[in-house]
Amino acid sequence: MAQEDGSGDCPTGPGTGMMAARTMSSAFAGRSASPLVTTGPRLGTGEVIPAAVPRTAFGQGRDGSMARHQPNQRLGTLLNEAAWNPAELARAVNDIGKAQGLALRYDRTSVAHWLTGSRPRPPVPDLVASAFSRRTGRLVTVGETGLARPGRPADDPLLTSGAGTDDIVNRLTVLSRADADPAGRPRLTDSAYSLDPDASPDWRPGRPMPVRPRRTGARVTAAEVRTLQEMSQVFVDLMERYGGAHARSALAAYLTDDTSRLLVAPAQAALRKQLFSGAAQLTHVLARMTMDAGHPSLAQRYFTTALGLAHEADDRRLYAITLRAMSLQALRLGFHARARQLADTAVETARSSDDPSARAFLLSQRALTHAYASHRRQAVDDLTAAEAQHDRATGPPGPFSMYPRPGLDYQRGLALLALGDAPQAARALTSSAAARGADRHRSGALTHARLAATLLPLGRLEESCVHWHVFLDHYPGLRAAPADHALKHLRTSLRGFRDRPEAAAVLHHARTVTRPKPAPSTDRNTGPAG
Repeated sequence: MAQEDGSGDCPTGPGTGMMAARTMSSAFAGRSASPLVTTGPRLGTGEVIPAAVPRTAFGQGRDGSMARHQPNQRLGTLLNEAAWNPAELARAVNDIGKAQGLALRYDRTSVAHWLTGSRPRPPVPDLVASAFSRRTGRLVTVGETGLARPGRPADDPLLTSGAGTDDIVNRLTVLSRADADPAGRPRLTDSAYSLDPDASPDWRPGRPMPVRPRRTGARVTAAEVRTLQEMSQVFVDLMERYGGAHARSALAAYLTDDTSRLLVAPAQAALRKQLFSGAAQLTHVLARMTMDAGHPSLAQRYFTTALGLAHEADDRRLYAITLRAMSLQALRLGFHARARQLADTAVETARSSDDPSARAFLLSQRALTHAYASHRRQAVDDLTAAEAQHDRATGPPGPFSMYPRPGLDYQRGLALLALGDAPQAARALTSSAAARGADRHRSGALTHARLAATLLPLGRLEESCVHWHVFLDHYPGLRAAPADHALKHLRTSLRGFRDRPEAAAVLHHARTVTRPKPAPSTDRNTGPAG
């Protein structure tokens, strides 16, 4: 359901006291390992920074417009509230940036420059605010940090995360059009994940978004609505076979050119609701593909747009499913409290639903968030309830209609692992891996990688290597950040066992499947983030 279970989107951040999860966390964090230097990635876009760009432009003290003789007292106040020294703040910002695919190398001298009035370039102020929010347990805005640049376009529809815009169709069109254009995409990807509560609103009755269809022109037909609904399955299948970075901007272009046209066309009321539900599903799929491609901030914007479309369609079920996906993303980025809030809101939103498959899907995610908070009883209760709901589920297979059993087993394995029960987690992951379809390369690869990483700390090297080989069989052709990070973890975790024949064979296999990076492309459907 909605890409099954998000296999490989396992959370990162502080551990919960379980050795195995800590051992594995770096493999599935969706993080970039490349350093921020003059020849490295430019804030997660994959572009190369010209050597002429000074390193100080990324927050080393010569990039701000605030006069140096004006101390940043607000930042100093926050440091005192958080009981942090400058080095600790720098490490926290680096860690949050790393989880979002940004390779940062700030240190105490960087923070010292900020305290004397320098301002780092976006999206670093947002990362600083997120670091303080996580540390203090309250929402800290960029304005409170004293690092906001004058004239920051806070109302820019491309740079805001909230779903409540005046016209959700316009928001979708502007966002997807910029994303489909390689020249406009960096503006979207060079931004930070937002902790703004408006980015995940509760369900509210009524129609807050005044979408006004045209009064003239061809009316939307049932066949066009069916086509829109079927396209969700098409792109989910592509993601499962080739990873979320494959054909991602093709879906953005489809939303821009085909979907937005239908959303403003005249339509019968019932068809109009189906039309907006279909558009919300497609936008949700694009958000998942974008997250898989390693662009968490842009993915968040698509998720909140999907919420707005689902609300316009009066589709509480899809609204809840999207909140569940947003919870998974927050957990993956290390924002555990936000993840729990989103998961709980998702369950509450669908409380009146009579769809057991959807309820199992939602409860399994809330169980995982409880497990990461070491809330054992609540986690076990939700897992038990999810199992019971899944046993009652019937319905046709589909990304938004049925929660596959391998997905539930995978989620149960993650929760048990977070609770410190690695042996039981391995059993659940084994069940999940055994039931994955041979053509589901993404979920198959990531499930076997997760299982391999779980078995190794248990002393089961031979079994671990068997599953690493299966992962490597699936890996070629996958364009997915979690798969790339799993490959890095494979090499790191087996390096100490390279004298063992089983591990040596896996490491050799890994060398043979490593694919060269594709040459840059200007084609709108196959660009760097395509």
